[in-house]
Amino acid sequence: MDHALIARIKADMRYEYSRTGPPEGFPKFHDIAVERHTSQEFYDLEQEYVFGKSWVIAGRVEDVAEPGDYFVFDDLKDPLIVVRGTDGAVRCFYNTCQHRGAPVVRESKGSARRLRCQYHSWTYEINGGTLVALPDERDFVELDWEQRCLPQVSCDTFAGFVFVSLDPQAPPLAEYIGKAAEMFAPFQADSLREIYRESIIVPCNWKVTAEAFLEVYHFKHIHSHGGVSALDNAGAAMGLYAGGHSRMITPYSKQNCARLGMDSWDDWKAVDAPAGDAIDGVPDMVRCTSTAVSLFPNVIIPLGPSGFPINIFWPIDKSTTRLDWIYYAKRDWEGDDLPADWQVRRQQYNAIMDEDKQNMAPMQRSIESPAITGIPINYQERRIWHLHEQIDLMIGAERVPEHLRMDQLLGPYTENA
Repeated sequence: MDHALIARIKADMRYEYSRTGPPEGFPKFHDIAVERHTSQEFYDLEQEYVFGKSWVIAGRVEDVAEPGDYFVFDDLKDPLIVVRGTDGAVRCFYNTCQHRGAPVVRESKGSARRLRCQYHSWTYEINGGTLVALPDERDFVELDWEQRCLPQVSCDTFAGFVFVSLDPQAPPLAEYIGKAAEMFAPFQADSLREIYRESIIVPCNWKVTAEAFLEVYHFKHIHSHGGVSALDNAGAAMGLYAGGHSRMITPYSKQNCARLGMDSWDDWKAVDAPAGDAIDGVPDMVRCTSTAVSLFPNVIIPLGPSGFPINIFWPIDKSTTRLDWIYYAKRDWEGDDLPADWQVRRQQYNAIMDEDKQNMAPMQRSIESPAITGIPINYQERRIWHLHEQIDLMIGAERVPEHLRMDQLLGPYTENA
């Protein structure tokens, strides 16, 4: 997030305030087919080609701080275990013994010098998953030990997060994240720690849930209090990255600027972070706007001067989603009890999440009814279109039923350089 990017974002916001319509030549969006949110066939394609091939966040590096530390990860449906080897590398294996399929660990987290099957004690080393011991070897005829290693899953780290991909041919994580990495540069994310976490089950498709966080067209309508909104969607500046990632920077409303002592929306001076716990080097833009970045397919992160929550959308089935939000910031206190200022911030963020949640179940019921024949998307909502375009690219247009396909329209508006 260098000075050139910040200057470009500010210029984009000025343009957004001045425009009277979409940019000249901007494409007309066809309706998004409602069946993309309701079809079992499409959901199955997403599971295989989107969640089965994307890089997703599994946990944090500090969750496997020492050699032998591990945690299990089941949100991609398959049983996985992330472990730090004696060589310091973080790897991911299937939590599946190659004898008869029993788990090699049962606990959700722990530490082990070796991974030992909980059924018959087949034992694997933690660096490469090599089979190193089993009882009664004499009873196996020509057992190929090399063939019986724990299958390994693509695993890498970025910004202190452990990412995994079920795709053996997954591109390198740095290439996958691409330019979106620029948004994390000032936050010293490796040094941040979990402050708290929440999790809810939402009765709607995972995209209905995620789409609520990809635009601020709705903000003043459901997040206003006493008729006052903290943000002004008229100036929101979007940035589309290759690979389905994106950003959204939204200026404060006139009322919020006045409350914070700002002269206007573009008076990006330092506004004190709560309790003075701001991260050194975070630009003033982050203090004086709503700054958010999304990582395809299922992570949206509102960045703040003290750190950030990550919102993660895990599909349970085609009409049910688990929404997690986990807040990361500098942690300078001992014990599990949150300081008073963090308790207030937790309540405030949870209240916003609750306001967003209220529409989701009714929306799912509506799109499963005959009431909506298609979903029109406007220019402000183009991050939603960008998400759907990338979903089709991951699946492969030839696999998507013709009436559900997205036209690939936003390539010229994507930041690739």
